[in-house]
Amino acid sequence: MKLPIDPGFPAPGEDGPFLPQLTSTVARPVFIMGLHRSGTTFLYDSLARCFPLANLSLYHLFYYDRLLKNHAEGGEHRDRDRLNALFRGLGITDRKLDAVYVDDRMVEEYGWMLRNHSFSMKVTSRNQLFLHEVCRKLQVVTPGAQAVLLKNPWDTGNARNILEWFPNARFIYITRDPIYILNSQINAAISLLSGSQPFQTLLVDNFKTVFGKGSLSAVYAGWKLLRGVKVLTGNRPFEAVIRPFAAKAVERQLAAYYRDLEELPPESVYALDYQSFNERPQDHLRALAVFLDLPFVTDPSQIQPKPRKGHLKGPLQDYEPRFMNRLKQRIPQLLRSSQP
Repeated sequence: MKLPIDPGFPAPGEDGPFLPQLTSTVARPVFIMGLHRSGTTFLYDSLARCFPLANLSLYHLFYYDRLLKNHAEGGEHRDRDRLNALFRGLGITDRKLDAVYVDDRMVEEYGWMLRNHSFSMKVTSRNQLFLHEVCRKLQVVTPGAQAVLLKNPWDTGNARNILEWFPNARFIYITRDPIYILNSQINAAISLLSGSQPFQTLLVDNFKTVFGKGSLSAVYAGWKLLRGVKVLTGNRPFEAVIRPFAAKAVERQLAAYYRDLEELPPESVYALDYQSFNERPQDHLRALAVFLDLPFVTDPSQIQPKPRKGHLKGPLQDYEPRFMNRLKQRIPQLLRSSQP
């Protein structure tokens, strides 16, 4: 994508002389685990405000190779201003798939960071050392941080492996009524296939691919083709086409979600649901302070929920009984959680 200004993105290796600063820092990650569109963003924001936690923002993502240098030499404000100027120059104000405002402070999934470094959006044996470095960098450049808060829906079901590589990790699981997860994912897909997507394109432009940068043209060609199909069919027929694929994906991810909860050590896991967190955020945050062994930096009473009021369209309302019956047959934990 052609950029309207030069954002001064760093060259690889700029932080090289400063990497010895990381040797005395132990990565202490806190992973928020949940499916896409299940309430992870509100939970993330609440935790980041209440506890001394570093996080992965868009500034950290785009200027990763200069974070330590900027921290040592005072260049952080310059690069944050450059990034915001780039967003405004591209006409980016929100993510389009929701109303989350885009600026240098917006938190982002670490999957994008992993993909820019390796070939996977998930933590693997090949990139786990890099994620260790990411955690330590974020803790070093965030004054007062006692741990680092991370989220990445692509790692749902991968927690057992993550715990092997990060034995001191803590996991906070959040879920939501499955039909509303499905509804929100379909709506997000429609949004991402409507018009230009400069923000998503900016993220994808940094993908590491097997055949180099040139192979990204195939990604963009597929994206363009899907947008064209949606224009021809209209939203409603397109929703009907993608719904069974989205439903299968939600079913598979929920099975992995509940499998993690059963197999992880209880002392490593705190689980909650989106509705209860919106109804009683202070109670959960106080319990999380004990679970994480972290002090409050903001009074939890300051957290004001803004629950999404999911709206099911007619076809999805009709589909719900069949969808939920199939889920409960495959995922016994879901059946137990719905019982009084």
